[in-house]
Amino acid sequence: MSYNFVSKIGAENLLKYKYFGSDNSLLYKYVYSKIAQALVDYIIPTWLAPNVITLIGFAATLLPHIILWVCFPDSFTGSVPAWMCFLAAIGQFLYIIFDNADGKQARKTGTSSPLGLLFDHGCDAVNTFVAGATLLTVVQFGNTLNAMIAYLIVIAPFYMATWEEYYTDHLTLPIINGPNEGITGVISLFIISGVFGNNIWTQKMFGYQVNEFALFIFVLMSLGNMWINIVAVVKRKKDNVLGAMWNLTTMFYIVASVIIVSCLSPSDVVSRKARFLMYFFGFGFSKLVGHLQVSHVTQTKFNQFIWSIILPITALNVNTIIGYFRGEALINEDLLINILCIASTLVYAHFAVNIVSQFSKILKIDVFRITKRSPAKTN
Repeated sequence: MSYNFVSKIGAENLLKYKYFGSDNSLLYKYVYSKIAQALVDYIIPTWLAPNVITLIGFAATLLPHIILWVCFPDSFTGSVPAWMCFLAAIGQFLYIIFDNADGKQARKTGTSSPLGLLFDHGCDAVNTFVAGATLLTVVQFGNTLNAMIAYLIVIAPFYMATWEEYYTDHLTLPIINGPNEGITGVISLFIISGVFGNNIWTQKMFGYQVNEFALFIFVLMSLGNMWINIVAVVKRKKDNVLGAMWNLTTMFYIVASVIIVSCLSPSDVVSRKARFLMYFFGFGFSKLVGHLQVSHVTQTKFNQFIWSIILPITALNVNTIIGYFRGEALINEDLLINILCIASTLVYAHFAVNIVSQFSKILKIDVFRITKRSPAKTN
């Protein structure tokens, strides 16, 4: 059950890693950062480990997701009560505050480490599709192609930001970015739904549903951020632009696969299994991001062609494409997606547990407790 994800050279580089990042968001500078700092300065005890704070934030957004899943298990549609909408808004607000507070707590207690960075990014990656599914239900996207597009514009920019960080050694968030303005937009949609009723999103305006206008705005924002990521990498890697672009291949494959299944399924499986498709692709995406982040902090070459991600997606694509031409899939699509979803969840859990354990051992720090570090050995 164990697997070594960190090479000997990677372990040596991990001990030398230094984080560099900046956030140019005005919301971050004047609102979220100040609230998080006050929380760390006056409320959060010094004995509370930063990774525990990260988990608390993730739990705040996971709880409304589970409630909505139980109430609306089969479709991203339905009349969502106002209290659920407000709970989702509160959860996202707490998530963004704790997501900023964990780093501040780490600096306050002198426990900043690559393990905390990996743990934080891991929770962020999973939250992209967890919070995304919550939003899709509230704004009434239903099990449709639009829902899958909305899903893609959430996960793709996250990968692109991590990809930029890998090549530039610096995470630079632009003045308008997903972690701040994007999540604020999501919170706003939850609040609007709670105040006016979430059926407002299916009303027609200029021949289109209101939620389609919201989707258009998020698409533009996501494309803008991804373009900024590409420009930053091109400027930094002028000598190897093609190599950097090549490492977008697996992410592009995930995006293309979502479109293939959504458009070519012979039984329109998205109308029944959109949620489990998102979980399946989401955990594969999260594992890919995790490997990229590990390569970044260990300063090792990133291998994007991970069989545990590529093979299940390829199996789904083959079943879909053959089914499209013959009128019926080789394997029942609902059954296959259920199996792949379970497998993807277990594979990601295996990766997460092992990589966190290995980082903890290499860095000689506990995951959920603040302890004094043993000095690193030097030659």
